[in-house]
Amino acid sequence: MKNNYNTLLRGLMLLVLLACNLAVSAQTIKASNTNSKLTFDGEHAGMPFSGIFEQWQSTLTLPPSQPASIIATFVLSSAKTGDWTYDSTLPEADWFDIAQYPTGKFISSSMSTTPQGFDVSGELTLRGITKPVKFSLLGSLENGFTANITIDRLMFDIGKESDPDAQWVSRDIGLSLSIHP
Repeated sequence: MKNNYNTLLRGLMLLVLLACNLAVSAQTIKASNTNSKLTFDGEHAGMPFSGIFEQWQSTLTLPPSQPASIIATFVLSSAKTGDWTYDSTLPEADWFDIAQYPTGKFISSSMSTTPQGFDVSGELTLRGITKPVKFSLLGSLENGFTANITIDRLMFDIGKESDPDAQWVSRDIGLSLSIHP
């Protein structure tokens, strides 16, 4: 009985210490292209390509602030691959249509804490089309965070006219986020 009581007492003390630690570690993180990275990748004609958004910003509000949230915007004309053909095509009306939709946006609707970071649900808006997305934000306040998201470009009408069956450009496009504190 005494052993169970000691175990329970230690457990309660650990919870109190953890709660105190979380209370002092509440933080809002401002991330952007100046201190973090937002990249994308896919395939074109069977060959991999990758790129980076050179202009974007986000605000992460992490527990115990309530509610935890992420808001991010990215300038679509800042998407660069280093390949002139891709870089000149992405801004066009069939792809990002930057004349009509200069920015993309993500707004979280819920974030739950996991042992590895957070499970995030929210809405991604591209080309004026908003779709739900879910991903894991892995990491910590001390070491930074990463996330990998796969989107179906055709759900956002990206390249829908010139490649509606994804014969040339992969339907799935990966987005990778790396946030440094």
